[in-house]
Amino acid sequence: MSAPPNPEKMTLYADARRRRLLYSQNDLQQALSACEFLYDCDEDASYSTADLRRFRCFETTLVVAYTRPFTQSRGGTPPLTMKMVGLKLSDQKRALHARLVDMRNTMMAHSDEEMMRMTTQPFDVSEEGETPLYLIQSVLDEGITLIGNLLVETNSLLREVYQAIVRTLYRDLQANPTSFDLRIDSEAARAARGVSPRSEAPLRDPAGDEDSN
Repeated sequence: MSAPPNPEKMTLYADARRRRLLYSQNDLQQALSACEFLYDCDEDASYSTADLRRFRCFETTLVVAYTRPFTQSRGGTPPLTMKMVGLKLSDQKRALHARLVDMRNTMMAHSDEEMMRMTTQPFDVSEEGETPLYLIQSVLDEGITLIGNLLVETNSLLREVYQAIVRTLYRDLQANPTSFDLRIDSEAARAARGVSPRSEAPLRDPAGDEDSN
């Protein structure tokens, strides 16, 4: 005979799950914005190294922001799962999800040796008769992976997951609106911003501007 559910543990889990869903909504919004910016990259065009790096920044943000909710984080907030938002992806989208997670693990959050493409060459910049002075000229792969049809498919996956999160939050909100009256701003977060609690203005009320009178 199984033990009866523990109300306190159920409440703690519900609170942690709610926070994860709210964090995930923001993460998916960032990923979707980066995806829109990547549409400016034409797979048939030629770009300077600076422009390619700009697109690579968008791609990195897309991948990291999308996969962030699905990884375990400190603080007791559980990772996002598709089951948590009642989402059953197609086989094709499950494979794409796995590909994005792999990109995050091998290329974006880490620099796995097997994924690196790089050439380097030393060159002497000294004048004739001087002691040789060498600098390094290096060329790394600045190519974009998420482009063309793959970017379109990625955008579709992001939107499906985002909409599932929004639907789940909406249902939870209707069932228990007071549970969404939250204000989260830890001491660690304030320290990361480099400000003391007293010197920083309070978080704005999302319901509207503060009364100026």
